[in-house]
Amino acid sequence: MVDDRRSDDEVGGGERAARRRRRALLLVMAAAVTLAGCSSGGSGGGSSAPAAPSGAPAAAGSAPAEAAPEAGMPLETATLGDAESQAVIQNALNKIAAKCARDQGYQITERPPMTAAQLMAERKTQRGAANPYALPPVPALKDFGYAGSAHGRDPKPPETGQPPVADAPGSTAETKCAKEAAARLAADPAMETARGRIRELTTQADQQTAADSRLVAALAQWSGCMRPSGYTYASPTEAEQQFEKVVGAAGAQELAIARADAECRTSSRLADVWSQVRLQVEQRLVEQNAQVLKDAAEAEKRAAKAASQAATG
Repeated sequence: MVDDRRSDDEVGGGERAARRRRRALLLVMAAAVTLAGCSSGGSGGGSSAPAAPSGAPAAAGSAPAEAAPEAGMPLETATLGDAESQAVIQNALNKIAAKCARDQGYQITERPPMTAAQLMAERKTQRGAANPYALPPVPALKDFGYAGSAHGRDPKPPETGQPPVADAPGSTAETKCAKEAAARLAADPAMETARGRIRELTTQADQQTAADSRLVAALAQWSGCMRPSGYTYASPTEAEQQFEKVVGAAGAQELAIARADAECRTSSRLADVWSQVRLQVEQRLVEQNAQVLKDAAEAEKRAAKAASQAATG
């Protein structure tokens, strides 16, 4: 075996290699600890209120869409499963991967155990914007355009002419070990079936939300509001996509469009309507698929038990 006695910061290009190592392992761990497609892609306050007819107007005084991400939409909340089980799985994979790489002669430091609370906090930051019409927030749109901050978008990396730094051999070995361990732990057919069903529920939520007459009407109102300013977009997403490849802070054209967008989002209550519709759609799907969600949670518990046994075996 190749014997590499140096740390990741010393082998393979320093901090960049270490960052790649952490990122690759996180992706592998996520594949095993989360039920694929569990996240609804939505955010917002939960509610047990029955779904309103598709043509009903948005409820007056509904909470601002920007406040929604703290609670989580019903489908997301129902499919997060047992956070303790998820933490057990991730910590087991960390332990298995580190031991596997050390057995091959590499110097690998095992990561500190992650608690359930830390795992859920990390997931919340990684989830990103759920409501497609709530971010960038209206104030940021007015001041900074779709760039979203005073610093603009992330600049392109400098062209150094140097080839990219390769990962350290130990990092590559550890990532390979983690993938193999994750594949073993994900072999439960019932879990794969549950994952597929939940992906179907997420797709249904997307489709039903987009087709709801309340959201269709709000988008039409937003689009009509933009026309007097000379802009013919079907949705804010279409306007934003025009500037996706722009580097740096927003220019005059982007700021003009974004400011009109901000005003029209406010007058059409687009973000709030989306949040209300999505909430009701997901609540209905959760109620109709209680057994599917229960099966998914049970599969995750079995995976946590198998991971714990594999890490200590």
